[in-house]
Amino acid sequence: MTSQENSAGPVEAAGQDLLAILVGQGHLNEDQADQCRRRIRRAGVPPHQAVLDLGFTSQEAVFRALSECTGLPFMILGPRDIPDELKQKVPAKVALHYRLVPLSLERGTLTAAFCSPPSVRDRENLRLLLGMRMEPVLATPTEVNSTLKKLYGLGAEMVLQLRQERTTQRAATLMYDDTDGQDLQGAGGEDEEASIIRLVNQILIEAVHQGTTDIHIEPFKEQCRVRYRIDGMLRTIPTPPGMLDLHDAIISRMKIMAGLNIAERRLPHDGRIRVNVGEEEFDLRVSILPTRFGETMCLRILNREAIFLEMSQLGLGKGHEAILRQLVHLPHGIVLVTGPTGSGKTTTLYAALAQVRNTNPDRKIITVEDPVEYELEGTSQIQMKSDIGLTFASGLRSILRHDPDIILVGEIRDGETAEIAIRAALTGHLVLSTLHTNDSVGAVNRLVDMGIEPYLVASALVASLAQRLVRRICPHCKYEQTDISRRLHSEIAQHMDIPVEDVKAWKGKGCMECDHTGYRGRVAIYEFFLLDEEIQDMVSAHTQTSELRKAAIKRGMYTLREDGWEKVALGLTTIDEITRITSTFQISYHVEKDE
Repeated sequence: MTSQENSAGPVEAAGQDLLAILVGQGHLNEDQADQCRRRIRRAGVPPHQAVLDLGFTSQEAVFRALSECTGLPFMILGPRDIPDELKQKVPAKVALHYRLVPLSLERGTLTAAFCSPPSVRDRENLRLLLGMRMEPVLATPTEVNSTLKKLYGLGAEMVLQLRQERTTQRAATLMYDDTDGQDLQGAGGEDEEASIIRLVNQILIEAVHQGTTDIHIEPFKEQCRVRYRIDGMLRTIPTPPGMLDLHDAIISRMKIMAGLNIAERRLPHDGRIRVNVGEEEFDLRVSILPTRFGETMCLRILNREAIFLEMSQLGLGKGHEAILRQLVHLPHGIVLVTGPTGSGKTTTLYAALAQVRNTNPDRKIITVEDPVEYELEGTSQIQMKSDIGLTFASGLRSILRHDPDIILVGEIRDGETAEIAIRAALTGHLVLSTLHTNDSVGAVNRLVDMGIEPYLVASALVASLAQRLVRRICPHCKYEQTDISRRLHSEIAQHMDIPVEDVKAWKGKGCMECDHTGYRGRVAIYEFFLLDEEIQDMVSAHTQTSELRKAAIKRGMYTLREDGWEKVALGLTTIDEITRITSTFQISYHVEKDE
């Protein structure tokens, strides 16, 4: 047997069988199988890799067929706890090099999951390295890579390499430099800088691939924590030992990318980075704060293409889409979209502007934003630069001289901006903007608190929209929920005007597609507060928010919670999500004491 034959994996010999099985199971047609064969010959890749590269079917289907060819069992890893003893027996360097996940160790035999059938040579090398016999099983590359990151930490390969480089550099310095007290923190030179760049790139690329909206890098006394906000929820990303030692280098690299002063570590920083991942372009808003244990960083990821949606894609229902279409075609007034940071307010406003641009191209639209998050063709967009005095207020004053029909103000943050926006709305302009309030009705008192007279608010404000983002149920593992509480059963049935027994809801079990969370993506829920003449009179009289809300509900306003029940009935989200986002908590003084 030649060395080449010895190193060949089992799948190479069974390549045609693999394609035949996939064709027989209906996962490939003959044309696709021919394309795979051409790729195998041209690129020299194994058959299963050729199918995956061309994206003709799912990873699970390919690896189940590969299991038939090779006789190696296929396993869905899922979320699992791997004992620390097993992790210690398989060093990170070995696991990452051979792309294997240790699963169990019994009687000197290690069962490990591979994302490609190991060759005879690889099995022998692993036996010598680990001192154990190998029992390989197959798992999809997505699950193997995900489990390795959870087991050894994100960027483990780069961190290991950096630690080795620093150890080598320290040893060399101690051998050839007799200077006492030499600071070795900056040692490493170009090799270390290149490794830090690769580590930062991996953090960013992994975040983009997971659909992250925010990255948090936080130093503490004994660890550096990295967290991704995915579908509105923060997830702690496992990091390898030694990440804390690299924290300052990571922050410095980010500062260089954002054009910030790397020497200043005592004051907050704000900057912006533009990066390309594949064919997509992303903007990163960088915010750095000095803390007790070092600088903590938050990066907001903005996809310059994904932010733009058509109005029909926003998830509006129950006549809300028709109302919004009418609002954006009004000749004057102010329309506010309210909600916390990251609730999709800007996306809603862009969709509204795109609707106007497409249906009324003769209307002049000017925006003043910080930052300009999406380039909307046919619209004059102004980027705020507060360091030179270009603020929302000063920008608005200049905009009015350009005779716009519609003005988009990125955010009303202060009384001066609010006053100019109100005046613009009262003088023949339609003003669209965002405001940070808890609900739609609260926008009235928020403007009054900023110093706007109630009668001006009543005259200018046409509508206020509140919105939140809730997680969508993963379509791949969706099932009907049966454990609904009697109270929620009754509440949903009453809102939907259906018998209690007809109430249906769904959940997600958790699968590979949704990283075993049961959710994938998000959808918005809305609350529209429209000001008719009676409500305008109440606003002028400075009526309390609770009374305004009651009056609006009597006139047919759907609350956020009620709109959420509509999304539950449509199978878009879960009861748990709506309860989490819309529940109000009342704290009582009468708390039961522990006995």
